[in-house]
Amino acid sequence: MITDNITFDKLLSDIDLQIEVLNAIAADNPILNEQLRLLLESREMLLLQEMEMQRLEELVDPDDIIEHTNIIDQHADDA
Repeated sequence: MITDNITFDKLLSDIDLQIEVLNAIAADNPILNEQLRLLLESREMLLLQEMEMQRLEELVDPDDIIEHTNIIDQHADDA
C-alpha cells in the first residue's frame, strides 16, 4: 500500500520484511510463530487505523482543522 505518508509506508515495509523473514525461519518454533502472529495483527491494525484517519480527515471541514488543532493544543497546555 502506497500512501502520502512516507513514514507510514516505511513502517509497513519494515514490518513486511520482518514477516517475510519470520515466515522463512519460524517453522515449528512457538516463540517465532507468536511473534509472526503479533506482527501480522499489528500490520492489520495499522492499516485499519490509517484508513480510519483518512476517513475522518474527509469528514472534517478544512476550515475547522485550525479550530480543532487549537482546542487540542489548549488541552495539552493544561495537562
